[in-house]
Amino acid sequence: MGSVINRIQGMLEELPKSEAKVGRAILDDPSKIVKMSIHELAECSGASGAAVIRFCHSIGLEGFPELKMKLSVELVKPEKTGYYDIEPNEDFEEITRKLVSNTVQTLNDTVGQLDKEKVWLACDMLQQADTIYAYGVGASWLIAEDIAQKWMRAGKHAVAIADPHILAMAFAAGSKNALFFAISNSGETSAVLQLADEAQNNGLQLISLTRFGQNKLKQKADVALETSRAPETELRSAATSSRQAQFLVIDILFYFYASHHYEDMIEQIRASRAATNRFREA
Repeated sequence: MGSVINRIQGMLEELPKSEAKVGRAILDDPSKIVKMSIHELAECSGASGAAVIRFCHSIGLEGFPELKMKLSVELVKPEKTGYYDIEPNEDFEEITRKLVSNTVQTLNDTVGQLDKEKVWLACDMLQQADTIYAYGVGASWLIAEDIAQKWMRAGKHAVAIADPHILAMAFAAGSKNALFFAISNSGETSAVLQLADEAQNNGLQLISLTRFGQNKLKQKADVALETSRAPETELRSAATSSRQAQFLVIDILFYFYASHHYEDMIEQIRASRAATNRFREA
């Protein structure tokens, strides 16, 4: 599941008040928590035992024993983990070090929590669909374009449509054996949520890609893929890493798909390469 400490940091501000108390107590001294009972953590944090259990579920764990086990493993790792924001007047080397560290941490955390069964289901849905639509807003639009380009190379009818009105019309007029791939880091982008409703109202299946945690888009999806989530920072340097994590999830999904449809895929990729090469030769 990646770093549990980083996950707590990323989710802290969105947790209910009682669960946030538990999270802050853990972040204050993780090494002390592994020696505590659930009742001791509840007392230390000023919350209830039930809040501790709810907190564990909110961060994707089965219960308090798993939390202690994950913390124990993480605390004995020699490497330093965490996310770093950019400060005023930093030199080139420090900025580079921080951004590389953030990226590596985000990618490792994302791979650690990626659900193989969901990847299998998503691959099956993509294979069965006649048409694949992809959409995202802002930086997530880049992910939508990447999805369309990749599955077009795989021989699928895949499109990324930037205008939500045209996309809604496509849902209504196009094949009902279609799939909508919706991308929103927060899972709360209004245009994406509206299109998710339109897609499902027209009988399309829905795959979502969001950061980890509860959100409206994830709740609507037939299959919900997730990236890790980093703490919010002033310059939003973690947003760069989040985008790279989204690209990584799509890369993993695509090459998993390609590996299991290899013979069909290799012919399609050769054909698409030949087509683009003809433009270069011209």
